[in-house]
Amino acid sequence: MAFSAPLLAVAVAALSAAEPVLFEPDPFASAQLRGGDDIPEEEPGRSNKWLKDISTRTKNHFKKLLQPLQSPIVQEYLVLIILDGYVNYTMQLVENATGREVVWNRTGRGLSLESEAPRALASRKQELPPRARYINRMLIYLNKEMDMVWNYKTMVDRKRWGVGNVITSSPYGPHGEHPDRWRANGSFPSPTVTPNSTILLQDQKRNLVFDIKPEVDEYDNKYAQQLQADYESLVRNIDDASQKISNLRDRLWKMESFAHEFVALPSGVWNKIDAN
Repeated sequence: MAFSAPLLAVAVAALSAAEPVLFEPDPFASAQLRGGDDIPEEEPGRSNKWLKDISTRTKNHFKKLLQPLQSPIVQEYLVLIILDGYVNYTMQLVENATGREVVWNRTGRGLSLESEAPRALASRKQELPPRARYINRMLIYLNKEMDMVWNYKTMVDRKRWGVGNVITSSPYGPHGEHPDRWRANGSFPSPTVTPNSTILLQDQKRNLVFDIKPEVDEYDNKYAQQLQADYESLVRNIDDASQKISNLRDRLWKMESFAHEFVALPSGVWNKIDAN
């Protein structure tokens, strides 16, 4: 389970500038997850092997697998912070040229409604025994963080679409007026700071894609089987998000080029740019 060293360095640098408050530094040491360490191996009333709790060894094994997974999730979130600043910069360029606000969230619906995230962990139909419940809580916590990543990614992509819609729907240039007749209203100043991050350098493209291989094990215990499936699903979720975030960065590169081309066009002259 190897993570990209350059990306980790970028994430650490970004974290020092804008640490997301959505993630606890060490959530698995918090009180909300206690209660899985001092449970006897055999519990009264659970003699059937399908109803037995997972063993302490299995619990510790899952804990060892899950704890490192928060690092790539946080890295994905930090990369999205950078991409959000990048798309905001591009949006400001277009707003300054048109004198109009870019509308990207007209519906005001919750981002989760349009998120690409896989479905969250289904609630168990029966209460889990203590050790299985301990690991399940870890999975639920990590999946909630992944929901935040997917929602953030969706927001950045919707901003990109908003910018592209303005460019595509303005075939007569930024404001559709003859340059001698148009005056900017001053409400949308041009951005004064260009985004600066190593992950935005096109000539030194940084790899943002994770390739985390889940550790595959087979269990006889019913709860261990459920936890194994959820663990593998989480790993696939992390990998999939990293690929889509990398693709989003490529699209934002193209959108910035479209924006500069659009801003430089003379208004009142037909020259449609298909930015979407």
